[in-house]
Amino acid sequence: MKRVMVTGGTGFIGYHTVQALLAAGLEVSLLVRSEEKLNKVYGEGVIRHFTCGDIADPDSVQRAMQGCDAVIHVAALVSTRAADAERVYRINLEGTRNVLGGAVDAGVGRVVHVSSVTALYDPKAEILTEESPPSPDARGYGRSKVACEKYARALQDQGAPVTIVYPASVLGPDAPELTEPHVGLQTYLGQFVPQMTSGNQYVDARDIARAHLQILREDTGSQRYILGGHYIPWRELGPILRKLTGRRILEVPLNGAAMRFAGGLAERVAPLLKLDLPLTREGLTYATRWVQMDNSRIISRFGFEFMPVEQSLADSINWLYRAGYISARQAGKLAY
Repeated sequence: MKRVMVTGGTGFIGYHTVQALLAAGLEVSLLVRSEEKLNKVYGEGVIRHFTCGDIADPDSVQRAMQGCDAVIHVAALVSTRAADAERVYRINLEGTRNVLGGAVDAGVGRVVHVSSVTALYDPKAEILTEESPPSPDARGYGRSKVACEKYARALQDQGAPVTIVYPASVLGPDAPELTEPHVGLQTYLGQFVPQMTSGNQYVDARDIARAHLQILREDTGSQRYILGGHYIPWRELGPILRKLTGRRILEVPLNGAAMRFAGGLAERVAPLLKLDLPLTREGLTYATRWVQMDNSRIISRFGFEFMPVEQSLADSINWLYRAGYISARQAGKLAY
């Protein structure tokens, strides 16, 4: 394996994946929407092989794939806003068909599809594993990921060399732009940590990148791997942040059902008042009814070890401070 085509290479997961591939001595070919953004993220001339285009355009996908031994499909339009649902569904499904289907048709030997916990999410499940069925009642962004999931599994059933990975909420430093978990950290450090039912599960983008590299090197055929990282109940997040930052963290009890209602209300009111509200019913459903993800398959298959969640949180907070997203007071003793 010499060259790997990556979609979404200027995004958070994609960026760290590309860095891991380059560090391993592999060439990369990126499909990007903007050469300007590519140079901003990596520096001018660092990425030698790239194609300007879009995952919804099969021709640009094929151009980016030429000469590649493997493909990692990371790119997706991410939004849990109800108003974006149809556009998210169309772009994500078309892109997945173009990238995964195009790679299989071209005879690419290794294909990795980066799915999501939302593709498997079922609030009635006790735990999510690689054998969990696609989400039975997904909406919005989750609905798009379920459609992509079904397509990827259909390729696996046909014997195609497609491996699917399922990251949880992704944290870590050095994001090309803020992600929802980063915005969450800003809230927790600048305002309060909500005390709700359930919790959240965090995986470091650098761990995802290591997993991608290990899968390309050691896996064969088609497989599925949960990349859940570490589960943290909401009641434990405040004490962890307090220990890491050395400062007082405000914790506010909130009712899960009320928060889901507030998310739905915000979605209806925001367009009328022309407001950009961060609350969505879909996002708050995940936050208040999280179902834990089981990492045991990738751990047993590769001896894979996820970095401690405290390290991911500390590195994320330090990066948020250095990048100017939070103040020294909010970062506490991690402001260095």
